[in-house]
Amino acid sequence: MAKISKPKRNRKGAPPPPQVTSNNLTKTTDFEMRPLNFKVPADFKKEFKGYAMEMDITMVELLQRSFRDFKNRE
Repeated sequence: MAKISKPKRNRKGAPPPPQVTSNNLTKTTDFEMRPLNFKVPADFKKEFKGYAMEMDITMVELLQRSFRDFKNRE
């Protein structure tokens, strides 16, 4: 008599459903605001913030202007 083996079962189960991917692979626009986090000494922050207030601009504007001026000097 012929020996018949049992059919093989997939014991791993069904594969997981595909997940919806986030948009972390898409390029952001040049004008989209992104966080820039770094620590500075407390007295520097106080002086920086005070100067921005004195000039009636935001701290972000002051940082951008300062960086632009610094780049232009090089």
